[in-house]
Amino acid sequence: MPELPTLKNVRVNVVGWLRAHTCQADGLLAAALLALSAPQALWFGAASGPTRAAFAVVTVVLAATVLVRRRYPVAAFGVAAAIEAAQVTFGMQYAEAAPAFALRSTDADFAILVLLYTVAAHRPRRVSITVLMVCLLGSAVAITRWPPAHGAHAGDEVLRAAAWLGGVTLAAWVLGDSVAYRYQRTRYAVIEARAAQMEAERDAQERIAAAAERARELQERRAAAVDQSAARLRRIERDLHDGTQVRLAALAMMLGEIKENLQLAKGAADDDGHVRMLVSAAHRNAKEMLAELRDLARGIHPPVLDRGLAAALGSLADTVALPVEVDVRACERPSAAVEAIAYFCAAELLANMTKHSGASRGAISVIGSGGKVLMNVTDDGGGGAWLAPAAGSPGSANACRRSTGTSASTARPAVRPASRSSCPGGRDGAPPAHRDRRGRRDHARRPDPDPHPARP
Repeated sequence: MPELPTLKNVRVNVVGWLRAHTCQADGLLAAALLALSAPQALWFGAASGPTRAAFAVVTVVLAATVLVRRRYPVAAFGVAAAIEAAQVTFGMQYAEAAPAFALRSTDADFAILVLLYTVAAHRPRRVSITVLMVCLLGSAVAITRWPPAHGAHAGDEVLRAAAWLGGVTLAAWVLGDSVAYRYQRTRYAVIEARAAQMEAERDAQERIAAAAERARELQERRAAAVDQSAARLRRIERDLHDGTQVRLAALAMMLGEIKENLQLAKGAADDDGHVRMLVSAAHRNAKEMLAELRDLARGIHPPVLDRGLAAALGSLADTVALPVEVDVRACERPSAAVEAIAYFCAAELLANMTKHSGASRGAISVIGSGGKVLMNVTDDGGGGAWLAPAAGSPGSANACRRSTGTSASTARPAVRPASRSSCPGGRDGAPPAHRDRRGRRDHARRPDPDPHPARP
């Protein structure tokens, strides 16, 4: 059996419908005023047709003011107040003069209370108080012109009439003002909530901007540190090349000259063979030290990088036993630090290709655009290396991370072995782009150092 609706549910539904259908609600209210006023035309006695038509027009106009009360509350109240003033002046006669039938008071006069409520609810308080004063003044004038107020012992009647008119007028104004107060509180609450939301959004934007500025500063510092480190390494390489290496070369030349002079000398003593042996050993050690020092200087900063990344990778590819194709496409030359990182990454990957891949050929491609440098190293080997998440070859990955870049590689079976390294290529520390994860070699052991090409 369906549950019967309670009185509270019915009230909530009715109020909800009235709020959702304001025009229909005002139409029903105007129709109710007309329905209550229609029988009163018969109670007032006989009247001519034009008089009854005028009475109907006045009643319809009063009821019509309710229809426009939400859009034009003050104007509607003005029309209703003018009709009420005419009714008080000509429709209420306490002397011998007959009152005008068309301006008799009816139940449609309750429209003035509805309009007072509407003005109090939807207009500022100073306007609503003015309207309230007009209503109270009109009630006082109506009581003074009310015929029973001029009879004998009319004090009780006047008091009851004043209480009734003043009470309903004040009640209508208080109800409308309370609605306006609730509307005002709701509006202020919404404004406060919006202000708090805007302040929170502004604080969040400030924090985001501060974090972005901090990230930019850190990135610039990191790029500057990488460039300074590269500059220090190049300075060390130049010092070794121009200082210690030159002195060792001169020492080797002097020992070689001494050795040649001892071999050409004639009539030397028997111990000259021992001297020549010592000199030969010193000469050999000096040349070995010179070769080791040259390799060390090249490991710090290969001099071939001074000619550009394309020339350096081409020279590096020539030192590999496999044929390696080099393709460098860069709009602008990257910084020295990025060039060195790309060179050493390629050197390690080529060494792994030669030792572990079993490939017959390889390829190096470099693309530089938008402040980034992307390098791909591929071969036709069998693959099979272990794949670490988010990591490529350890040496190349560490080198790229020093420049806020990444390195990724893959060498799974049935997949073409490839390695990709990406670094910011601009000289102002532009942010890195996204890179794929690919790995080709076993990470259990670090690869042997790459053999460096000979100095040109």
